[in-house]
Amino acid sequence: MRGMQQPPPPQSPRRASARPDNSRWTGDKAAEFIKVLAGCGMVARAARSVGMSRQAAYRLRARAPQFAFLWDEAVKVAAARKAAARRGRGPVHPLLSRAPYPPEDMRDRPGRDG
Repeated sequence: MRGMQQPPPPQSPRRASARPDNSRWTGDKAAEFIKVLAGCGMVARAARSVGMSRQAAYRLRARAPQFAFLWDEAVKVAAARKAAARRGRGPVHPLLSRAPYPPEDMRDRPGRDG
């Protein structure tokens, strides 16, 4: 059987890449995004944590109402955490406060400048 060519060996099935496909949103990515967003309250940071861009997150929000609802809830959770953290701190030093200094009740006291 000289002159006959051997058939090519069967090709092995394509291996799954070791790196995940970061070009598309998956359910797992969306869930992780919402979890991180609830923790930090920053869209860009949450998107980067799942390998997506801030713009991609906003595009998904525009086309997926359930995702948009969870996004809003996550932002509320993050805001509540931030407010609770502020309440736990001690009083703000008068020079760092946004209130006018000296406090109004001390401005017109007799004997302060005299």
